[in-house]
Amino acid sequence: MNHDHESGTTLVLALTNSDTTQRVAIANRLLDDGADVSRRHPLHVLLARNEHDFAAEAPLVERLLDAGVDVNEVLPNDGTPLETLAARFKFSDVTLTPFYDVLLARPDLDLLRHGKNGRTVLGNLRKWSAKRAELVIRAEQTLTDRGIPVPPPGQ
Repeated sequence: MNHDHESGTTLVLALTNSDTTQRVAIANRLLDDGADVSRRHPLHVLLARNEHDFAAEAPLVERLLDAGVDVNEVLPNDGTPLETLAARFKFSDVTLTPFYDVLLARPDLDLLRHGKNGRTVLGNLRKWSAKRAELVIRAEQTLTDRGIPVPPPGQ
């Protein structure tokens, strides 16, 4: 179950399944059986997919995070999981809401950490605000709700 394959771990391979129903079922089974979530960036892999069943996959996103996936992990080309998701411009903010709900609810989510291209996560979301206006509003509200001052745009 925790074997490395040329293109990833068994869990990562399951998360690349093009059939979203099978993707969720297989990934949940692997997690039930103790799959290691610390290798090969499974959350980034899932969020980078171009096809989703958002309602069915949101609990899987939460389960990956609860199992120990780092919500703030930065990959050089993709940034954090939230940045990876936000960069999927084929989906609207409304469509992505189930995933946003899970990620923004994480108490350990750090929107002011440096992510993709050396900018903060919030800075990147603001850069993409033409397509991510709702997410920017929600991210800023998340900071406010946590008592964290919202930096002015450009910082």
